[in-house]
Amino acid sequence: MTSLFIEHHSNGLAFYINGDLQFDTADEAIYHEYLVVPAIALAVQRFPNTLLRVLLCGGGDGLAARDILRFHEVSDVTLVDYDADVLELGRTVFQPYNQGSLLSPSETASGGNRLTVLTQEAFEFVANVPDACYHVVICDFTFPSRSEDTKIYSYEWFQQVQRTLHPGGIMSTNAVSPEQRTLGFWCLYQTLLAAGLWAKPLQVAIPSFREHGYGDWGFFLASARSITRSEVETIDLPEKLKALHSHNWQHALQIPAAIAQLRHVPKIHTLDCPQLFYYLLNPRSQLAATTIDDPKPQPIDFLDLEEPGTGAIGTDDLLQLDAIATMWLGHLHQAKNHQAKNLLQPAQNVELMPVQHRYHSPQMTTEWLSYLRALLEEVNLNQLLASLLERAQELPPQLVRELKQLAEKMRTGQPVTYISEHTAELITLLSVTILMANIATPDIVFAKGYSGSSGSYSSYDGDSGEENFGWLGFWTMMIGGIWLWNLYKRSDD
Repeated sequence: MTSLFIEHHSNGLAFYINGDLQFDTADEAIYHEYLVVPAIALAVQRFPNTLLRVLLCGGGDGLAARDILRFHEVSDVTLVDYDADVLELGRTVFQPYNQGSLLSPSETASGGNRLTVLTQEAFEFVANVPDACYHVVICDFTFPSRSEDTKIYSYEWFQQVQRTLHPGGIMSTNAVSPEQRTLGFWCLYQTLLAAGLWAKPLQVAIPSFREHGYGDWGFFLASARSITRSEVETIDLPEKLKALHSHNWQHALQIPAAIAQLRHVPKIHTLDCPQLFYYLLNPRSQLAATTIDDPKPQPIDFLDLEEPGTGAIGTDDLLQLDAIATMWLGHLHQAKNHQAKNLLQPAQNVELMPVQHRYHSPQMTTEWLSYLRALLEEVNLNQLLASLLERAQELPPQLVRELKQLAEKMRTGQPVTYISEHTAELITLLSVTILMANIATPDIVFAKGYSGSSGSYSSYDGDSGEENFGWLGFWTMMIGGIWLWNLYKRSDD
């Protein structure tokens, strides 16, 4: 269920959906003018003496519609938003800020009728409109909170948008933060390029967004026909804009080199193999992929850059457990040696354990990763071996012999100079499974957390010999480990 919240302050109000800031009236003009005005102004220049038809997807608050209707060249605007509650707020609470853009003709002083409002899913609507029926498509969507929400950022979506545009028509879309969600931003870039749209990225500072930790915000201006520097520099902007100025707005197309260098890393986001939500939840999983030698690199001006797409279509949804396990196994296969000293230090692959909750901020993720090594050290290897040997009849005889040898060496304090590759891989897989189980049910895997019967926190006692994994945590570990082991054996075959 969607949660809508309005916070009133001395300068106006701030609007939140599911806890995420959508706009603050103190600076919403920055967001909406950058989203709308360059696209409409460019279309006016490309289609002279033409009454423009504009499709606005999302934007139920009426603020983007306000800026579209600034242009007298626009004769028809279709606004499609699935959320009737937001549209009602646009007609009432937000009306002083959107200048009555969503009011019906009978409610406006001029009786204008340029805007049609439809309460409908944008993808469904666009899939059923004729080809080449709009000069401009503006996408004003909320930040995805679920993988399902990324459908309207997919390759298939951008193909549909391109189909609805007149030749040379313009698309403008709200993106994500190139600063905080770098790989997600460039995933959209590569997806636009793959869909046959020449895309120009913009990075814009919005104070209220930065105050909420969202970083600079991103947009894309796109068209099936190349967008050139000369036409961008000569477009006419309407009067009385609050944030967009003809002498400096193009600076938003200059992206810092440290961000721009990663534009070739992400894969294309498709409906069959979604990638975007993984990048949004794990924004720094590959940020070390490239380096810059110049200590003070110049930003890349995308007005001077026209490049084909380089993104590949993904083969796995990295938020699915089988894809995660397959990736782990691939790294295990690449490792040439699994010495005993590395068994309790598998932290080199922690980036393969993706965050799967949208409220895990980059700061939270960094802190979480810093605890992984300590968490792994809580695994009692002696007890783990004993638990495995209790089920020796279910394991291959050779593996059982190797596990017994390892257990004896550890019991007697002998140096463990070598263990077989399969034994090391099995223990590593089980350790990873324990981590996964601890994340899912932290109070039972290591017998930690609040105990209702005693009113206190239970703790791990490594010297007592008591079985303190907790039955659910233990079986989660065992079942997951056996499943991963079988997956590994199939990959051997």
